[in-house]
Amino acid sequence: MKPAKPRVLVVPEGGIKLCFRLLPILRDAGCAIDVLCLRGEVIAASRYVDTVIEEGSDDALLDRLTTMVRRKEHPWRAVIVTHESLARRLISRADSDFLKWWQPGALDKTARPFLLSKLGLEAAWKNSDLPIPPSRVCMKREEILAFGSDTGWPVVIKAPLGNSGEGITIVGSSDALKSLQRGFQFPVLAQRFIRGREGVVEAVCSQGLALACLVSETIKRRKGRLGPATARLFAAMPELHPLVEEVARYTRFEGFCGFDWIQDEQSGRYYLIEFNPRPTPGFRFGRFCGVDFGRAVVAWLNGTAKEFALSCQPQENPVAAYYFPHELGRCLLERDWQAFKQWLPGSRAIHDICWDDPLPMGVWVTQRLKSLVSLRAWTVHDRPKVSSRASSS
Repeated sequence: MKPAKPRVLVVPEGGIKLCFRLLPILRDAGCAIDVLCLRGEVIAASRYVDTVIEEGSDDALLDRLTTMVRRKEHPWRAVIVTHESLARRLISRADSDFLKWWQPGALDKTARPFLLSKLGLEAAWKNSDLPIPPSRVCMKREEILAFGSDTGWPVVIKAPLGNSGEGITIVGSSDALKSLQRGFQFPVLAQRFIRGREGVVEAVCSQGLALACLVSETIKRRKGRLGPATARLFAAMPELHPLVEEVARYTRFEGFCGFDWIQDEQSGRYYLIEFNPRPTPGFRFGRFCGVDFGRAVVAWLNGTAKEFALSCQPQENPVAAYYFPHELGRCLLERDWQAFKQWLPGSRAIHDICWDDPLPMGVWVTQRLKSLVSLRAWTVHDRPKVSSRASSS
């Protein structure tokens, strides 16, 4: 009799990211996959999913998840929350018994703030050996001004939550801050600005160890330098492995996570600028880069992390990879027809369109078309009409 497959519960973010990037890895690891999601999410159509549990709102979903995991006996070997704010809220609400099993690092008084929000970067900068730029939690503009005076301008201002560049502002000087019209919702994190190339590390961690990691540099963005990445260059960067191992030790994170790095163009030093307690988008590209995340997941779920050698990209040619639909959308919006050629048949460019699981993409396209039709109908029929008398006046 075959042993039962390890069951995992996945709590996804909206859209098509998870369908294309995470589920095949879990299935390669031999997992049975249950999904807890909002009603109507496209992931429910995936052929990799065994059971779907739906809720009508984020709050209802979090309440359901909290109730489910508080049971002393539940069927899951792991709970994977890919929605960042939901993951951080669960860390803040979960009791110690669940955290001991799910994310033991959250029980550490030093690492916990680091997992809860970006504000925890200040404590990590002060209390750990992680290479983090000077950071300070600020409660008012005057404190940002004082921080800029102490560390030098420019200064990066970050909201406690958000990803893909949301809630981030770069302020070049004290005068620029004083003249800035937009307000900040305090508290915020002020961080010394570092100029240099940027990228992301994806990692599977367990027992304070990194089991597999994938390093990439951002090569294209949508909406400017603070916008979300749409293309990345994956390459072997062994000089970043000590930082990956230090992050795993400090956070004691269990499962899929990621962090943003930047290399100072003057000193060449690498800095950690954000930590994401959730799967980040690049895991799907591991199969193109020689990184076996499936085997790392098996070691994580079986508790054999200490017997597992780090899996990372070999020293071969770098791999340029393009996000669907984000890079395709950028090409169309910015009329970058040269880059658009990468999406044409025969280009041999590497994308993360999951052709082996096409139904979720079909559902997603159908939803987008319905939204466009509804918007078109509102534009034509329902927008307020201006009377001829009003227009003539």
